[in-house]
Amino acid sequence: MVAYHIGDQGVASAMAIYSLARQAVGQIEAIFTDANSCYRLAFERHGVPEPHTQTKAHTHLIESSNASIRDMLARFNRRTKRASKTKDMLQITLDIFFNRTARVSPT
Repeated sequence: MVAYHIGDQGVASAMAIYSLARQAVGQIEAIFTDANSCYRLAFERHGVPEPHTQTKAHTHLIESSNASIRDMLARFNRRTKRASKTKDMLQITLDIFFNRTARVSPT
């Protein structure tokens, strides 16, 4: 896991995760995302220079990891069942889960 961002599926969240990934690894050779159009829109609007490919072939491991996180952390289950409803508590939970220093999201 290089970076994560808690947000919606919009352009702002797409740019936030892009910025966090750049902050974590520096240079990015290529970007692979699912078919969510927010990534294409965000990268076009903001002039992201790296090549972007929308494909399931290169994102299935990320989706598998997301499913595992939801299984292990009850906070990410249905809203009526989870213990925390604030964005801050979700961020703290992920920081503890990944045992890492929090990176500041640009949004």
